[in-house]
Amino acid sequence: MGMTKISVTVEDDLVEEVRERVGARGVSAFMNQAVRHELQLARLGELLGDLEHELGPPDDGQVAEALATLDQLERRHRVPAKTNPKRR
Repeated sequence: MGMTKISVTVEDDLVEEVRERVGARGVSAFMNQAVRHELQLARLGELLGDLEHELGPPDDGQVAEALATLDQLERRHRVPAKTNPKRR
């Protein structure tokens, strides 16, 4: 897979935190992973929008079932529920 060097502007506090986590040499790899993750989220959002358009919005029971399933997965993988406060 090819690579292209680009210039981006990133807030100082974000750069500092990334460098603290990965070191100066790991910044590009971290940014690649972050961009890939954001693109996956965008595609997932588009898919969910298409499904909602085709099937209609989920009812309260479906939402409750999905949240319960996520809670089970978080417990199984020992991921604290508070890691995603926007979900609820």
